[in-house]
Order: sequence, then structure tokens, then C-alpha cells
Amino acid sequence: MNPIIKKYRLRLRKTERDSTTGYVFRIIRIVILLSLWTGSTIILFLHTPEELTTSMVTVMPNKTALRNVKMKQDSVEIRLNGAINAYLTNHRVRTSNFSAVGVRLEWRDRGMNRSLWRTGMWMVYMYTDKKKYLQVHRVFQFSISGWQHERSLIQRTLPHDRSLESSVYDWAFAQTVISFESMSKDPVGLLVTVNSTPLKHGLGILYAALLVIGLYAIIIWDFSDRILSTLLITAMSLALLTVLGNRPTVETIVSWVDWETMMILLGNMVITSRMADTGFFDYLAVVAYRIAKGHAWLLIGLLGFFVGLTSTFVDNATVVLLFCPPVIRLCEVMDLRTTLVLIIVAIYANIGGSITPVSGPPNTIIATNKMVESAGINFVRFSLLMLPTALICLASTFGLIYWTMDKKIYILDEHQLNLAKKRRENIRTSFDIQLRIAELRRQPRSRMIPPAEGYFVTLATLEASNFVRKKVLLVESLLALGFAAFCFILQSVPWAIPGASLGWISILSAFLLLILIDQKDIVKVMASVEWGIMLLLASLFILTMVVDELGLIHWLGSLVLSVILRVDESYQTMVGMLLILWLSALLSAFIHNAAVAPIMVKLCTDMVVYDEGQIRLLPLIWATSMGTSYGANGTLLGSLANEFAAVVGKAHGYKISFRSFFVVGFPIMLFTVVICSIFLIIAHSIFDWH
Repeated sequence: MNPIIKKYRLRLRKTERDSTTGYVFRIIRIVILLSLWTGSTIILFLHTPEELTTSMVTVMPNKTALRNVKMKQDSVEIRLNGAINAYLTNHRVRTSNFSAVGVRLEWRDRGMNRSLWRTGMWMVYMYTDKKKYLQVHRVFQFSISGWQHERSLIQRTLPHDRSLESSVYDWAFAQTVISFESMSKDPVGLLVTVNSTPLKHGLGILYAALLVIGLYAIIIWDFSDRILSTLLITAMSLALLTVLGNRPTVETIVSWVDWETMMILLGNMVITSRMADTGFFDYLAVVAYRIAKGHAWLLIGLLGFFVGLTSTFVDNATVVLLFCPPVIRLCEVMDLRTTLVLIIVAIYANIGGSITPVSGPPNTIIATNKMVESAGINFVRFSLLMLPTALICLASTFGLIYWTMDKKIYILDEHQLNLAKKRRENIRTSFDIQLRIAELRRQPRSRMIPPAEGYFVTLATLEASNFVRKKVLLVESLLALGFAAFCFILQSVPWAIPGASLGWISILSAFLLLILIDQKDIVKVMASVEWGIMLLLASLFILTMVVDELGLIHWLGSLVLSVILRVDESYQTMVGMLLILWLSALLSAFIHNAAVAPIMVKLCTDMVVYDEGQIRLLPLIWATSMGTSYGANGTLLGSLANEFAAVVGKAHGYKISFRSFFVVGFPIMLFTVVICSIFLIIAHSIFDWH
């Protein structure tokens, strides 16, 4: 855990007061968490992962291959891996321009010569490029009632036809097989995995919804640490899959984590943790105060600009963590309402974090999705399309905040009034600060922005304790950050660095910094990494995949698509992106946007490959990115940036409640999402940017 956060939490624990109500609540909380842990532990200990049957099938040209399958229930899932065109296969279209394999489930007679009953054919289209390797899957319903219906139909239709007795006899000894019928001129190889106990999505959707609601309830009522709560709910979700007969293996669980996103965050954290030691962010706050000449709203605008700009290349949650302490000091010396300024800083971090794929977990999750990458999304294209709305929202949000909060910024709570009183009583201006005040007064003054009252004293005091302490380390950090930014841009050129990815660029940039600083003990550097955040994101990735396995995402996609398909075909993309924008924004307001992003990306890709939809992927992706970024401003639970602002504020005695954040953030969220809606309509419906 970051030493800063650890220090804050220790300080908070010392100031908490035990009471009877608090003690009872603590007992209830422990009992509930223990119940979750006990249930998950017993289930996971007593059940082993389901053994799936995997085999290699080679289908010769214009031939049919058969593979036996043992039915345990009335459905079976077939997963195919190979040079498969997943787009055409999932669209369930029929075309003669591609090689294909027809897959179906059959009941055959004892000699495997005659098909007694079979499902409809699943057309699996193949690429000519054998280097491609993709997976598709489908669940076949294959009930024993089919055999009973067939036999009763035979007996009713021809009761005296003795030639049909063999058919009934064959049914008694029928064998279940998977047939692979080649429609290709070349041999086709497929890796076939059979799951004889697939999940039934009827109850699965309900269970998935309960998991999400349970996670939200535990977080909103502050039952436990949010990271621990998420880990427990994730363990409970795996136990639920186990009870339903579909426990994943450890290898499968590890494959569910988006390691590209984890690499980006790890590299970012290493670089920014070293930059924090230089005092650079404290110095930026002083620069903002100097430019603003001590005027509160001009200072807030400049702080928002610095936070938004820094958040484009650095994780926005880390930016908030680093900027909040100097912002609190500025608010204290200027007698500004600290909680309100911290909320504004978090809001600007979320807006600035919408611009690039590396500025926050949601964008990273979206940009590193394989299907999104294959659609042509790269760092430059992503940033250019997100930049206009971010600039508009940064400017208009400041105007909205100023219009609604003009005088409120000067209304201090009782705690801050007491702090201000103590500070004035203990003011002891040193001789050096007095010399600096005199020097500042002699400097030429700008006629455009006259200095505010007490500007020179405050500036001299701030300069005495907030300056760049390690200039060499700052240069080394900026070199590593510059290398990363250059490679991010270069990666957008296909032929320049074809083997580079956003994750590898971040990690190698962090390695460059570690080499430059030549630190003998790397353990100290690793201790500054927010491993708790890494665990939180990994658990959210796993929870998202469990929710997907239970069918909730597919159900949501079908629901949204049913609305889209009611409109004219030419307007389906526009309606789809607006629905995705508002759905992702509202979900991100009340559920962590890092949890919403993978769900919405999966929902978008499912909608695109649906057989009837004429919907394009890129507009949905822009809508998802905007929705998750700007929706996070709605409530305190929206993003890590919001949580860090609350944690740092509380450590200094300023409590940001759920309600206080909601009152400021939710109207801004609605306002910015309306701006995004207008932009998407203009950009993708009129100018057809996609």
C-alpha cells in the first residue's frame, strides 16, 4: 500500500470513537462478511473444477467428421478454436464466399449410419489466413422429449408399418454425436471443447443481478474496505458458478484478467510515485496561486487545468492523490471551502482522464479490448476523438460551477473555521519570509490582474515550503514520461513499432526510470505502488466475466437491441450510441466505472455481432468511453479519483459525504453527458466520423 494512504488510514483509526451503536454495527458487519467467506470457502473446497472434454478435429474437404459426446442434461455447450471468422459466425449469416464448417448435434443409430434426430446447423466460417486464432461457442438444446415426440409420431401415423419398428429400436440405442460437415476446399482443423453442463441463463441473470446489487450495497453502506468487499463478492461469484456446475479452472480465472490494463497502471504508478518525491506537484500548486494572484476562482480554474492536463498521460486517480495535499494547504491559507474544492479537483480529473487510453482504468479497459483494437482504435485516434468533448466540458463545467457555487466557496464549516483561528493565533513569520514578502512587493505588478488581499504574505509562505526538492530526479522522471508519450503516439503508426502495445510501453518506460535513478533498493519503489488498486481491478475483471457467464450482459444487450431495432435502420447506430452513453453514465455514477467499462464493452461487442443489428462498433465505443468517464462525476462511488479525494480530505479533517458529492457532481454529470450526446449526434450522424 502507498505510504501516504497507509499514514492517512492509521490517523483516521486513532480519531474514531467507539460507541454502542458502532460496536453493534461492527458485529453485524463481521457476521455478514464471515458468512460470505464461509459459504465461498466451503463450496470452493468441496467442489473441483469441471473437467471439460477437449480434442482436435480435422475435417477433410466435403466430408463429415463425428465425435461422441455424453449428455448430462438437456443442453451442451460447444466451443471451437481455430482460424475462425468470429464476426460472420456470430452474425449467423449464410454466405458462399467463405469456407465453412457446419456443426450440429445429432442422435445417430447404433452403427452411426443414419441420423435419427438433429439440431439446426451452426455455420462456422473460416479464415484463409491460418495464423488467426479465435474462439466461438454455442449452446445446443437437445432434449429427450425429442425422442419421445418422434416415437409417438411414428406410432400414431403408421401403427401397422413393421418397417418402422427398426426406427424405434434404433432410438433405444441411439448415440449422441457432434457432426462437423465440411464446406471447404481445404482441410479444416478445429480445437473442440465440450461442456456437458452449461449454465442455464434464466436463473443466471437473476444471480448475476444479485451479485452486482450485493457489491453495491456493501460499498455504499461501508461494510468493509472496498477492496476486501470486492474480493469477497468475487469469491462468492466463483462459488456460485461452482454450485451451478461450471467452476472455472485457475488458468481460466487468470485469463479473465486484462493484463494489458494492469501493465499500464503499474508503469504509471512507478513513474508518478518517483515524481511525487520531487515536490513537483506541490510546486505546480504554488505556480497556479502565483498566476491567479490569489484570486480564488481563477486559482480553481488553473488547478482544474493542471489536473486535467496531467490526467491525460498519468492515471487520474494518482493525479488526485498527488494534487490533493497541496490543494488543501492552499484552501487553508486562502480560507476556501476545502471539501468543495476537492470535489472540483476530482471532477476535473475525471474529465481530463477521458482523453487518452492511459489516463484512467475505464479507457484502458476499453482501448485494450481485442475487438476494439481490431476495429482500428489506437492512441492517437482515441485521443483525437475524445479531445473535443473534453475541452468543451472542461470549459463549460467551470462556468457551471462558478454560476452555481460563486459565494458558497467562501462558506467554511465549523472545523475549518477552528483551524483558521488556530492558524492565525500561531502565525510566526520568519525573517526569510519577511524578506521574500518585501521582494515580491517591489516586483512590477500586472494591471490586468491586481493581487488579492494577503497575496504577498501567502505566496511567500507557500514558496518557503513548496518547491522542487530533487531536480535531477524530476528530469529523469520527465524523460521516462516523455519516452512513454512518444511511443504512445508512434504506436499509432502501424509500421513504426508493430510489436509495441500500451502495456509494454508503460512497463518499459518505468524500467527506464528505474535504470536512470539507479536506486539500489527497488523494494522501496515497489512499496509505493497501489497494489490494492491492482487487486481491485483484477477482481472486477473476474467478476465481470462471471456476470457474463451468468448471462446478464447478453440479456442487457438484447434489451437495448430490442429498443434499437424498433427504429428505422438508418437511425439505429445513433439511437444505440445514445442508449449506451446514458446507460454507461448512470451505471458509472452508482457503480465503480472500472467495473462498468468491461461490462459495457462486452455489451457493445455482443450488440454488434447480433444477427439483425445494423450497428457499428466505433460509435458505441466512443459512447462507452464518454459515459464511463463523465458518469463517474455523479457520485462519490463513481471512480478511484473520487475516492482518493475523499480519503485524503478525511485524513486532514475534511469529510466528503456521499450527499455532498452528489449535490455538486450529479448535475455536472447530467450537464456533461448532454454535451456528449450533442457531440455524438453531430460527429457520428451528420459528419459520419466513424
